[in-house]
Amino acid sequence: MKTAGFPVFAAAALVMALEVCGPRLLAPAFGNGTLVWSVILACTLLAMGAGNLLGGFLADRSPWQVPLRLALMGGALSSILTALLTGPVSLGLSDAFSPQPSSQLSALFLACGLLFGPPAILLAAVYPLAFRGALAGVERAGRTVGALYAFSALGSLLGALAPPLWGIEVLGTRDTLWAFAMLPLLAAIGWPALVVAGLLLVGSLWPRTLPPGVLERWESPLASYVLEGDQESVQLRVEIPMRPVLSTHPLRMGGNTYHEEMLLAWGLLKSAPPSRILSLGLGGGTIARLAREAWPQAEIHGVELDPSLLERTWERFGLGDLGIQAHLGDARAWLRRLPGTWDLVLVDVSVGATPPAHLSSREFMTEVREHLSPDGMLVVYAPPPLNVRLLGSVQAAFPQASMLERVVVGSRRPLDPNGPRLLAKELGWVHLEGRSLKMHLPPPGAPLTDDQGDFPWWWGMQ
Repeated sequence: MKTAGFPVFAAAALVMALEVCGPRLLAPAFGNGTLVWSVILACTLLAMGAGNLLGGFLADRSPWQVPLRLALMGGALSSILTALLTGPVSLGLSDAFSPQPSSQLSALFLACGLLFGPPAILLAAVYPLAFRGALAGVERAGRTVGALYAFSALGSLLGALAPPLWGIEVLGTRDTLWAFAMLPLLAAIGWPALVVAGLLLVGSLWPRTLPPGVLERWESPLASYVLEGDQESVQLRVEIPMRPVLSTHPLRMGGNTYHEEMLLAWGLLKSAPPSRILSLGLGGGTIARLAREAWPQAEIHGVELDPSLLERTWERFGLGDLGIQAHLGDARAWLRRLPGTWDLVLVDVSVGATPPAHLSSREFMTEVREHLSPDGMLVVYAPPPLNVRLLGSVQAAFPQASMLERVVVGSRRPLDPNGPRLLAKELGWVHLEGRSLKMHLPPPGAPLTDDQGDFPWWWGMQ
């Protein structure tokens, strides 16, 4: 049992780490929705079933020690190859297949089978081989199986929690898989694997040379970020795990962005300037800075989910100097937690292909309405094809709902289509004078709900 427990622990930890890190590795080609994770799980489970059969066949042959070591080493090395090759292989398959949703689904299954199947087969073969080595007699078979399942559960626990809590942010996704691959190698060959793991850790933490113009690059469990610029201008590039969505947040206002459209939507009410503004999805703080410039006397709060983003951009982008109050955590939770009502609630949480389901539902829009002042307004960033479903959710909660360019608005009061152009002129945003800023009302889609609130799976692949 002493020699069998750690191999099972190591194999289970690596399999779970593959499942946790897999969506991040496949995201540049296929997005990061629920379907991607489901396909990874399905392919991994099928492969593990085959690996269990293979391991059982080999365990009945003598000797079993050599197949056990080969399964551990093969599972570790194939996982390293998965970490290295997932990017080019998944992108190549995605480009090789038709952009039609059914074709992309086939490409996703093929990529998962090729990349995650081999390590899952080899690591799953460890279980029956380890059981064969630990079994001392039929009378202790039950305790032996129970103990090995306990080791497997502990390994899975490590693989489930360590990557998102520590590995991805400190090491990165690929190096996290490298680190977990050292566990089966350690079980197979002993101390030489520790030397390799030590070299890997030193290499991962060693300062890396950044390309010209890049001030900082980091990765979190939510996204990858790049700070670019010089002494005069700094930009935050958010590399959401989805191709080719990039969000750029300039330090200085300029250009023509959807952030300005979100603020100009306030003109639809033709009201006095808002006194309390809540930005859900603070990001780099672009919309909060624009709101401070537009309405200097307003009380502005922002909510951001990613602590690494808030920590790095707070001082660099000067949000604290502008009197903006930031809160770390989930947007819906902070909406309920913060006291008072709001004149303007801005929702910009469309990271990747689609916004989170719980921030797109009819119930969420209703909660926002309950936290608005009588003359308040909800503004949601909703690029196509998301706009019709989000419009349906907003219409289900507000008596007045419409769209202004790329944003959905909801209010209790009637909306004036001429208001945004007048507000742009009032704020001195001359670069928007040529824009139509039209209010339009496309046929809304069915509202999303908390119970059935996900977008169609193929939207993650568009």
